Amino acid sequence: MRIAYFTDCYMPEINGVVTSIESHTRLLAERGHEILIICPKYAESFVDDRPGINVARYRSFSFITNKATRVALPSMVSLVQRLRRFDPDIVHVQTPLSVGVIGLLATKVLRLPNVQTYHTYIPDFMQYIEPARILRLDELSERVTDSYVFERWIESGVWRRIVRSRDFLEEHTDELLDELIGISVEVAEKVAEKEQHELTTRFAWRYTRAIYNRADLVITPSSTLKRELLRHGVTVPVDYLSNGLDLSLVVPKESWEPRRRMLHAGRLGFEKNVDVVIKAFARIRADIPGWELHIAGDGPARESLERLSERLGMQDVVHFLGFVDRSTLAASYRDYDLFVTASTIETQGIVLLEAMATGLPVIGVRALAIPELVRAGRNGIIVPPGDVQGIAEAMHRLTFDDALRERFGRTSRQDVARHDLAAVVTQLETLYQQTIAARG
Repeated sequence: MRIAYFTDCYMPEINGVVTSIESHTRLLAERGHEILIICPKYAESFVDDRPGINVARYRSFSFITNKATRVALPSMVSLVQRLRRFDPDIVHVQTPLSVGVIGLLATKVLRLPNVQTYHTYIPDFMQYIEPARILRLDELSERVTDSYVFERWIESGVWRRIVRSRDFLEEHTDELLDELIGISVEVAEKVAEKEQHELTTRFAWRYTRAIYNRADLVITPSSTLKRELLRHGVTVPVDYLSNGLDLSLVVPKESWEPRRRMLHAGRLGFEKNVDVVIKAFARIRADIPGWELHIAGDGPARESLERLSERLGMQDVVHFLGFVDRSTLAASYRDYDLFVTASTIETQGIVLLEAMATGLPVIGVRALAIPELVRAGRNGIIVPPGDVQGIAEAMHRLTFDDALRERFGRTSRQDVARHDLAAVVTQLETLYQQTIAARG
């Protein structure tokens, strides 16, 4: 097959979406499929020279204080011409932002079958960026949900005019970044207001329906997301398919003797609630002398998290490792005793799968896809979202019970076997073939 991917993020940027795209396309190319990836151009050069994979990058911009994330606005004419030359059998849209939306419209122009993956739980994520207020999308939401007007809105250049003014961007970069990423405390406080939350949630689901109901098939990495999409009005076929994990990357634990170290790994965004993990660790610190909390990853919340650690007097036991590449991280999980996350927006969580594949017990919260992976009493402990005391008690229990950590860890390894990457990509091939056949 010839498969075109549209994504608003790609290497060298590192996140769960990029990891999924990289691993899936690698195996697909090895199996003889031809891949075209449409994505933003980054400031730092990155050459993806894997055989069978071509990458087309489009000019993009970034915010001054968040250079990693790029926003690209390729022209419709350019994308249509490129797709015609590549002549794909199917198009896979990975993200619902600028590249993804324009790519989706290009597939409609060319009448190509398209699959979309719902990686991010948009309602929860949007409450942190308040799009209705920033871009006045509340005034446009009704029009966006209308198929014809939505496509005309994109084509007419309104999307471009929002961001194309260089003077505006330079003048308001810091202000926009504070709003979009959630750096300021003021934004976090406003997000908590009921009216704003309801507004952003309504818009999020309208936007979700407007985008994903234009797919021939929607793929979600968890059954929970599938139910949510169907419940909120996504009417096209929806299938669950794990992101998968290359089990050869992780090094299994051979011993569960205590190392006195617990781990959190992932992007340090405000929506990940890493502050809850730090506060929980602070509550039991006096009871577990010699234990450390290691936080792997980087992101906009790192500075505030470091300040929180210092304010709690824990800079000597809470260690921020910064960005750790996948191969290094995969080999280091076995050096920890448990994995902990307080994130409420995980649609699956590749780092969670990697930790489980190594043999770590997991502490997580009862939100979205986490309970599908972390089964209370089987391979970890689940607490309510935001429950600092609950996470503290779970940490306390696992630090003192070596036998329980081993039992949970061994079960984690067993449960992850069904997420083997090779099997997942085989299922993906089948879904592509079925979608192409359904379109005739």
